[in-house]
Amino acid sequence: MIARSPFKARFLVCLVAALSCGPARGVFSQEATGQTSAAGQTSAAGQTDASEDHQGHNHGAAGGAAAAESATAPIDSAAETAAMIKEFKEKAPPELIEEGLAAAEEFDAAADEFKAKVLQMRQHYILFVNGFNEDRQRYRTLRNESREQMNQLYRKALDVIEFFPHPVAMRYVVTILEQRFKHDVYNAETLEGAAKLLDYGVRLRYVALAAARAGMCAGDFPLAESLYQNLQEDEIEDQDKAMMIQFDAIQKQFETEQELLRNDPEKLPQVRLKTTRGEIIADLYIDQAPSTVAHFIELVESGFYDGLDFFQVVEGLLALTGDPLGDGSSRPDRYLADEHGRDVVRMPLAGSLVMAKLPGADKDFIPNTAGTQFAILFMPLPSISEQQTVFGRIVKGLDVLGALRRVDPHKEKKKGEVVLPPDRILEAEILNRPETLPEVIYADPAVALP
Repeated sequence: MIARSPFKARFLVCLVAALSCGPARGVFSQEATGQTSAAGQTSAAGQTDASEDHQGHNHGAAGGAAAAESATAPIDSAAETAAMIKEFKEKAPPELIEEGLAAAEEFDAAADEFKAKVLQMRQHYILFVNGFNEDRQRYRTLRNESREQMNQLYRKALDVIEFFPHPVAMRYVVTILEQRFKHDVYNAETLEGAAKLLDYGVRLRYVALAAARAGMCAGDFPLAESLYQNLQEDEIEDQDKAMMIQFDAIQKQFETEQELLRNDPEKLPQVRLKTTRGEIIADLYIDQAPSTVAHFIELVESGFYDGLDFFQVVEGLLALTGDPLGDGSSRPDRYLADEHGRDVVRMPLAGSLVMAKLPGADKDFIPNTAGTQFAILFMPLPSISEQQTVFGRIVKGLDVLGALRRVDPHKEKKKGEVVLPPDRILEAEILNRPETLPEVIYADPAVALP
């Protein structure tokens, strides 16, 4: 549950007018003004790196340059910020002033560092595309470092606006939330930022939807329910309607998972996926899915996943990988016995790792047909618990998951359409490996297949 600061109500926040157009449709407007968010700006990476970023999604440093522009004060922001700080000093309790001003200074310093990193990334890329530098990996490194700094600056911005609506920090939070909404990044910090903007009176549709979705993913169900009830039907998207229908199931599964997390060992085995978008680290639930995790660890240690594509990445749903053929059509040498029917199992929440299985004729999955392919979920999918084994969950890099290029291998290519290559796993490695692995239970293919 997000804690709301009662002190915010003391301010007459004239900034809200610059952050919201008012209720264009129902309660929430869709777009911010041009002054606000960097929605109309495109990152250097997203704009020029055609081999790295796909059309329709700005994934270069997840909107790095747009965020950098938002975090860099325009000409009139210095006066605007000075006026807001003056008001804060006049109205805030003395015990909060020093802490609030320190948070503002830390935000300003982090913003300068982030801008410098994005400029470095841009410069390297310009040299690369013009043939003066052939080090593509250096560009990827700079892009991933920019994303890390962008997230750190977002945290600093949230710290500032806890005290007062610092104009540049507010605009930066709006920009990052727009990017996270586009890229399905719904974690606790997304929830915190969206909730704070709503507290300040910002009325943008994507902020409200980001808050509702993050509430469903991070456990603030009262906030999510309230927002969905206040949004108009035409403001809610299909995935929101699906979650509303499954609201009780998602809440129950989330609460079950929280109890399991409290009882987890201090150190679980983990997998680190070094991808073309950065690193993803996930806990592996060796107690609840021992056979699946042992099998997965053996595949990782054999180098099986190194170089494999995220061959299907579906907006608001999941990312699939683990197929050597790169289109989901391969079949494993051996099939795993299902573990979703054990007495204690993990829940399919945002960031969960789930074993893929062969589809049956009736849209259900054929029992005991998991092998090498696995999915990572963008959003909770309650029905998965009935048919598939959840064997892990992301603990770091949910934003990297969100940055993956959306890919549909079954989509027919239009004439003249440029189809960019999918992102991939560069290298997978196991962290915190147990000395002894559980026995892997394989299924008889003759029994598993029709």
